[in-house]
Amino acid sequence: MRIKRLLTGAAIVVVGGVAAMFAIIQSIDFNSYKDLVAQQVKAATGRDLVLAGNVKVAISLIPHLEIDQVSFRNADWGSEPQMLKLEKLEADVALIPLLSSQIQIKQVRLVGADILLETNKDGLGNWVMGTPSTGGTSSAPLPQISQVAIEKATLRWKNGVTGKMRTLAVDKLSLSPSDAVGNLAIAFDGKVDMVPVNLKGITGTLASFTQGPLPINATGQIAGGDLAVKGEVADPASLKGIALELTLSGKSASDLGALFGATLRPLGAYQIRTRLANPDGKFAFEGLAGKLGGTDFTGHIALDPAKTPLAIDAALASSHLDLADFGVKPGEDKKSAAPGDGKVFSAEPWDLTALQSVDGQFRLNVQRAILGATTLDNLVGEATLEKGTLKITTLTAGLGEGTLGAAANLNGAATPAAIEARLRANNVDGAPLLDAMGMGGAVTAGRLNLEAVVQGPGASLRGLMAGLNGGIHLEMGEGAINNDFARLMFADLFQLVTFGGTANGAKVNCMVTDFAAVDGIAGAKTLVLDTPGVTVVGTGDVNLRNETLHLKFDSHSKQTNLANLAVPINVGGTLVSPSVSPDAMGAVDNTANFAARAANEATFGALSSLTGLGGGSGPGSNPCVGAAEAGAKAKQSSAGEKIMNGLSTTGEGIGQGAQELGKDAVDATKKAGESAGQAIDDLGKSLFGD
Repeated sequence: MRIKRLLTGAAIVVVGGVAAMFAIIQSIDFNSYKDLVAQQVKAATGRDLVLAGNVKVAISLIPHLEIDQVSFRNADWGSEPQMLKLEKLEADVALIPLLSSQIQIKQVRLVGADILLETNKDGLGNWVMGTPSTGGTSSAPLPQISQVAIEKATLRWKNGVTGKMRTLAVDKLSLSPSDAVGNLAIAFDGKVDMVPVNLKGITGTLASFTQGPLPINATGQIAGGDLAVKGEVADPASLKGIALELTLSGKSASDLGALFGATLRPLGAYQIRTRLANPDGKFAFEGLAGKLGGTDFTGHIALDPAKTPLAIDAALASSHLDLADFGVKPGEDKKSAAPGDGKVFSAEPWDLTALQSVDGQFRLNVQRAILGATTLDNLVGEATLEKGTLKITTLTAGLGEGTLGAAANLNGAATPAAIEARLRANNVDGAPLLDAMGMGGAVTAGRLNLEAVVQGPGASLRGLMAGLNGGIHLEMGEGAINNDFARLMFADLFQLVTFGGTANGAKVNCMVTDFAAVDGIAGAKTLVLDTPGVTVVGTGDVNLRNETLHLKFDSHSKQTNLANLAVPINVGGTLVSPSVSPDAMGAVDNTANFAARAANEATFGALSSLTGLGGGSGPGSNPCVGAAEAGAKAKQSSAGEKIMNGLSTTGEGIGQGAQELGKDAVDATKKAGESAGQAIDDLGKSLFGD
């Protein structure tokens, strides 16, 4: 009986105590604690916390509090008055510490939050707190929070240097204790600028988010790829001391375009691994390595957000680079429809203003580069981008047994944009080069030399052609001309041109072409074509402004029984619709003197190394060799030589040399072949795109 009475008494005490505690809770006016909470937050951060709504209480051993219309003031320099606004704040508060003015929150839940994180022009974040009196961090304790949950929130990130804004939509974010030390388990589901992101892992304590160091070990998905982050941030308040290992892989690199607001062509699987650090305020991606399809790459990229525009320093290397892995397929655009206005050159505007969005230095080294059917070896490139001007100072590569070299200036800040470029090919395999220039279907060749200089306005391909200055020089050895192309170009000379060829192509012993352009008028200084059946010399010009043709082909038959076919041919009309007709009144004598005349008209070229025939005192059996000999004399101190050999590594002097080159020929030439216009068109496309 005694024990029963004791137990009954104990039960009465417990029940009475609980009842008394609930009575105390019911009697507490929790709205009176709003000022206490605001004061502690003010002491700890130096900023105002406004709890505008009434506090609602759900009675339990751990009271559940709710309050609407909560806001937290932004930094004094902030772009908006509030750093945080939320529809509802819920908190589970430990009762006993609250009675002694200590706030211990078991869980806090933020619903409908609008959070603004921004930096000022010096890179200082608005999350760096301080008191109005000292400007430093306060020793006053923040409420002790064990677990945080954020739902249906929007986090906006504003870069105070660039003014750009990024948006993070938070569907759900939770921070909960993961061990006795206080490290937190983090789980996030949301979107970055509408791109799905989810992340789970372990991070530091709540205090480490402001005081550092902040450890991070998390995995998840972003834009359809698998993401892993491991390392720490020494000073998270100022985003300094970043040392993170990042890996990202996925089935399609196209999905990553959404992170930058871009729509990419279909791309293959990718893998990226790098170390992220921020020495001297820069964000450096060191030890960068990855794969995209069959392409591999290594190197480093450094970004300096403190500079306007953003400064980039990048150096990349690859043992195998295939443009198809990046969605670029040379020759694909040739299948697209014509402009539709009776012109060949597109008037679609080129937008080079993007060149003004960043400055930087870029270096590239590729052992093997695949451009469609063309393979380049030991590709080396260097470029700088400053104030909207891209200078490609070095671009060299091996093509077969020969070499390629190029340099260019693209001034996107000028109005209109200005383009200057030069290209040289020495002893290269002709087939892949001509294919890259868009001429592979019309002409095939063994080996050739090519020199080209281009200068003009960069508003569009049509604008570039209309104001073109420069020239193109081509020396081709033994090759072939597609029969359909020969029939179009040479009309009644077709039988002569194709003599000794095959059913598909006319055999070519050699060819020398030298075209110069001044203000959109491209003239032929030299056009010599030699086949087993005929030798053809072309003169004339192409008006690139209105795309009209004015050319003439004279011929010398090597076959007596076909000599009556060797009559001059006039080519007129437009590039879209050329017209070809014989000029019987202007027929030339079919004599050996024709080859000598061809040589005298030539002004450029050296084909002995290509044809292997060598020169002689007379015209010889191959007039291209005679043309080369005569051209070698005219070549000395020419404008073309000044351009190709006297050009500085920064590309200066391209424009002056291009104009001189054109003026040398403007009085001596009036007409050019359709093939010249197409060659210049395709050269422009290969250098600058459609």
